[in-house]
Amino acid sequence: TKRKSNTVYNTKDTTMAKTTASAAVKYYLLAYNLILAILWLQVLVETIKTRHFANVYEKTSPILMIAQTAAVMEIAHAFFGLVKSPVLLTFLQVFSRIWTFWAVLVMTPETRKANLDFADVIGKVVKGGKWPLNSSSSFLSHVLKMGVNVKTLCIAWGITEVVRYSFYFFKLLSPKSGPPKVLVWLRYSLFLVLYPLGVASENALAYASIGPLGKSKKLDVLQMPNAMNVSLHGPTLMKVFMSCYMWGWPLLFSYMLKQRGKVLGGAASLRKRKTR
Repeated sequence: TKRKSNTVYNTKDTTMAKTTASAAVKYYLLAYNLILAILWLQVLVETIKTRHFANVYEKTSPILMIAQTAAVMEIAHAFFGLVKSPVLLTFLQVFSRIWTFWAVLVMTPETRKANLDFADVIGKVVKGGKWPLNSSSSFLSHVLKMGVNVKTLCIAWGITEVVRYSFYFFKLLSPKSGPPKVLVWLRYSLFLVLYPLGVASENALAYASIGPLGKSKKLDVLQMPNAMNVSLHGPTLMKVFMSCYMWGWPLLFSYMLKQRGKVLGGAASLRKRKTR
């Protein structure tokens, strides 16, 4: 009987410990998502209030640094199973933004005031010339000619993150009812515009940093001569970073498209069933 009672107590203790740990994780994630949503809202509001794009970094950088760097925790969340996000996709998304902030905006101040024609940037990187803009779609031509800068970057990041962190907050707060329907729609629809805008801005600013990095050598990890007889040139690293978008961005975008189909498509089919 003693063994049985001990087993019962051990089982109860284990269950209580798991419940306590689960509650602690939930409260931590609630606080994390709420704080990040507020921080990104501040970045977004300050970005919109700032008229000239050249002044956006100066106005937003203190909060932007905290909000963007804190995203590193999301990799840990996925790795340790606190959330169900894919570790690789989470790493790719977080890394690209951390790199853009620290290696581009912080290490190359010239990029903070850069305003580039994204189509021209693509042409120079891919073809060594100007991107052909003889598209039959006037809208597409207009988009390709659009200037991208720190302001477009912060708008894309800001809207995306305010919606995303708010979505996760309400999802945790009300597991049964879930986030508000409007928030669900925004979460799985706005990325269709904001992802391309964010990627365009990140790549354009990365391209703008290549010249300054060549002069400052701030990102030269290894310089010749050295024992390994290998050099890691800052501008080359930046070009490698830009080339990673060729496979990384389609991966992220297709993942979001699948999620959109599951969530919004599933909701639509459920409504049809109820009306029958």
